Parts: sequence; C-alpha cells; structure tokens
Amino acid sequence: MRTLVFFLFVLMLNAQSKKDIQIKGKITGKIPEIIEYTLPVNGIDYFGFTDSVQPDALGNFQINLKSDQACFIEILHNYKPFGVLIAEPGMNYTVFINTESKENKFEVQSKNKKGQDLYNQIENRSMIEGGHFELESRKYHNDSIPSEIKQKIEQSRQAELAGFKQLLKDKVISKDFYNLIDQDRNYFYKGVLGSVAFINYLNEPRNKNTLSKKQYSELWAEIFKSNPVTNPKLLSSPWFYFYVQNYLRYNELIVEKISIDALSEIGKQGRVHTHNIENAKKHLSGVQLEYYIAAYLYDAAIQKNYEKELLSLFEQFKKDYPSSPYTTFLESIIVPVVAFHKKKEQPLNEKIKFIENATNLNSIAYLLKSLNGKQFYVDIWATWCSPCKEEFKENAQLYELLKSKNISMVYISIDKESREKQWRDMTHFYNLEGYHIRVNEKLDADLRNLYGNDSIPIPWHFLADENGIITIKKASGPSDIQKLEKQLNDNQ
Repeated sequence: MRTLVFFLFVLMLNAQSKKDIQIKGKITGKIPEIIEYTLPVNGIDYFGFTDSVQPDALGNFQINLKSDQACFIEILHNYKPFGVLIAEPGMNYTVFINTESKENKFEVQSKNKKGQDLYNQIENRSMIEGGHFELESRKYHNDSIPSEIKQKIEQSRQAELAGFKQLLKDKVISKDFYNLIDQDRNYFYKGVLGSVAFINYLNEPRNKNTLSKKQYSELWAEIFKSNPVTNPKLLSSPWFYFYVQNYLRYNELIVEKISIDALSEIGKQGRVHTHNIENAKKHLSGVQLEYYIAAYLYDAAIQKNYEKELLSLFEQFKKDYPSSPYTTFLESIIVPVVAFHKKKEQPLNEKIKFIENATNLNSIAYLLKSLNGKQFYVDIWATWCSPCKEEFKENAQLYELLKSKNISMVYISIDKESREKQWRDMTHFYNLEGYHIRVNEKLDADLRNLYGNDSIPIPWHFLADENGIITIKKASGPSDIQKLEKQLNDNQ
C-alpha cells in the first residue's frame, strides 16, 4: 500500500512540475489545411511524433502544450518545416509564418526573440531540411589528418555557439535555453565526426578513404566516450535517433567486425529491420531503447517500402511497451503496410501491362516504337523513391488528362534486379495503369544519356512521340496537373 501511495505521489509531483506553453500563430500567404508540430514527449523532438491544429480562414492558430523542461518544437506541414521554436515551461509565444517567402518565412515574438532568430538561421538545425550528419560531413571528405578534422568541426560548433553565449551574458536568453542549444550543437557535431568515420569505412574497399582504418576506428571510438548515447540529455536533442544509429553501426562494423556482405545477406532474407532492432536491444535500455525502436519503426515505415516484417515488429513493440506514448504515432503509418499486403491478394488491374521479355529493349526509342501509341507520357521512378510515390496520389486526374489527349502512359523503373518482386507488388498496390518496364543496364545508360547526367533526379517525367523522340524533356508531374496540361497544349 505504501508503494502505491508513493507512486501516486510521484505522479502528482510530475504533473505539477509541467507548466503550460502557449503558442499563438498567424499565417500569411497560402494557408495550409493543418499546421503540424512536434510534441515534446519526455522533452523529445522527433519529426514523426507530431500533433496538428487547423488554422482558421484568416490563418490564425493556437497550440497549447505542457512541459517540465526547455524543448524544441518544430512547426511544419507535410514534412516541410517552417521553423523551430525553443519553448520553455510557463512561457507564451507568437509565431508568424509566411508560406510564400523563402527568406523570412518564420518569426517568433517573445522576450527571447533574438535567440529564436539566431537558432533558425542555423542551416543544419533541422533533420528534415538539409541538416543531416552526412551532408555536413561532406566538407571533410578530402581531409586526411584526424586532429585537423576535429579542430575544424570544433571551430564550426564554437562559431555557432558564440552568438548564444553573448545572448546568455546579456540575459536575453535563459540558462535552460542556452543549455538546450549547447547540447544540441554538441551532439550534432559529434555525429558529423561519426559520419566522417563511417564514410571512410565505406570508401576503404575502393581505396577512396582518406583516413586509415586505425585512424577512423580511433576517431569513431573517441566520439562515444566523450558523448555517450546513454546521456539522458541526448533525449532532448533532435539528433538522438541518428546519433544512436551511428553508434550502432560503429559497434557492428568496428567492435563486432560484422562484414557488409553478412549484413547484405540479412537484407536478402528480409530481416534487416528485425536485425537492426535486435542490435539496438544489445546496447540500449529503458527510455532510450523505447524511443529508439519507435523512431526506427516510424522512419522505416515512411520510406513506403512496405516490408512485412514491420507488422510483427510493431506488434512486438506494443507488447514490450503497452503504455508507450509513441504507439499512437506509429499506428497511422503502419496502416498502409497492412493495406499493401492485403492488396497483393487481389487480382491485378487489367490496365496494368508489364512488358515481358524486355532484355533486348536497350533504348527509349526502341522501347516506345514497340508500343502502340502516338505520344507517350513517361514516368521514371523507383520503389525506394518517396517523392515518386507521393506523385502517385494524383494519378486519377493524370489518367483523365492523358486519355483526353490520346497519350499513352509508360512507367520505367530504375530498380535493380534484386527488387523485381517489390517493383511488381508496388505497381499493383498503387494501381499504376499503363505500360511497365524495369530497366536493364543498357536502357539505364540510355536514360542517363538522354537526361544529360550520370545521376537522374527522380521522379522524372517526359513526353515523347511514337519514334521515342523526347518532345518535352522535363514535364510536370501529376501533382501539378494544371502546369502539365498547359505543357501538353503548347506541345500540340
């Protein structure tokens, strides 16, 4: 009985320690249907754990939260961030969002406005807007002296913190505000160091590494000694998930010496997610493990590869953490995975036509000449390409437009042979009406030659005539159907 009373007392204390955070917002420009914001569950900021509010007709909205600590709140729409708010318990904020401005799209009015503005000027502050470890680490790909790499990265960190130190000294921002930024920047740049080590590991088999195995191994190990993943303060950083991911790679590849070939074999067996979560369980525990698994499942599911093992892993997560606050965020993104596997049991739409025996179709011209049609709208895509799959949402209006113009639909996948089954299943799931082919080596090369670059940014849409001659090299996708219609009309 005493234990129960003590437990209830602790819960009451925790509830009392959380204070209100009120955010009032005003949108100018095009008003989105909803505004999403990351929820500071246990002080954690992760782009997948969000709630939303609906702005009124004038663009006004209000967000009310409770927190017992300073935290990051990213405000976004469809994974496109407007900006980040550093929120402290008991404070009120007014946020201005301009959806039609690239330079001044986000402004926070508060007594620590200068600190808010300064943080939002940091280019690598957001993991979903160009702020990943790997992107930052590219600056050091040609460096070959570990001490110099560390010195350069530390200089970048200190340069970013300098402004906040002055604001703290001038009492514009609080100690809690500064500590949150300091911890965030510390782990971000340690993550960059980890990425430098990882890239050197990957480049070694091709003799493109600038650091020796001894150098990058020591560099990698040093990071996690100074900045352990078990530090509870790391949980409040947006970089927790990716930092831990780098740590788990280090243990697999360097400490346990598991080869890339062995990991590839696990992938072929369809167990890559199961393996990765089992690996996490060897090195994490408690709230860190719960958060990491939830973030991992979310990140894997939004890639829209619809792996069946995600279903069993989600069920296991619910058993392991029956009261987890993260379950509600995972449920909605697991639903499409369930739908994908149910769809596979249904008969194929007769308007979906796979081009069989396509090994000799080595050029776009030869491919299109073999089909029946006067004009072809061609969609270059891949099963791993999320933006490609986003475009499929608007296919109904695309097919209607193409039918009115007597234009045939052709989908060309640049997937490798190992993803043959996934390609066919995904074509079925998205109900992609038209002709379908997966490139062979020569057709892939011809595509890149036609685009004019070894790297093709996908989705790529183009219009071609019956001879395979491209008449519109960069046509709009179905998500901008009005622009596409104008392009087609101008091409007639």
